Amino acid sequence: MTFETLSEKHLDMLFQFELENREWFESIIYPRENYFYTYSGVKMHIFDSKINMKLGTHYSGVLIIDDQIVARGNLKDISIKNNKGSVGYRVSENFTGKGYATHCLTELIKIAADSYSINELEAQVLDNNPASKAVLKKLGFKAEHYEANFATLSGITLGCTTFNTVFV
Repeated sequence: MTFETLSEKHLDMLFQFELENREWFESIIYPRENYFYTYSGVKMHIFDSKINMKLGTHYSGVLIIDDQIVARGNLKDISIKNNKGSVGYRVSENFTGKGYATHCLTELIKIAADSYSINELEAQVLDNNPASKAVLKKLGFKAEHYEANFATLSGITLGCTTFNTVFV
């Protein structure tokens, strides 16, 4: 199991990961544009991610087991000035409940601290994703804010909890 920085070498694996899990992901987080689910869309996504990583505002990683991506993790809205950023992750439906979200989040916290000097991270989780809330709490994130009627997915209106953690 390795957590690697997203690059062009992951194109085929990422395309497969996103296509196979599209329905699963769209049941718990905002759907992506249809264009994303094309080979060129995923290629452009990797290109955009690399630009944002070079700018220092974003980090994108993939968790690989046996030559397949089983999870992704991102840091975004990185502010060196404020030592803050946002974190997000997604795990393949077939690999949930096996600690991979915890592994991704642990890696992202290390990368935030070591590579970006960030000591505060925020995450947002919709009501329909209690597993993600449990992972955040396990790693020291605290619920800071709740907003009812935050989003509508598949005709269901959901609230959103914002979690925060400060680390040294």
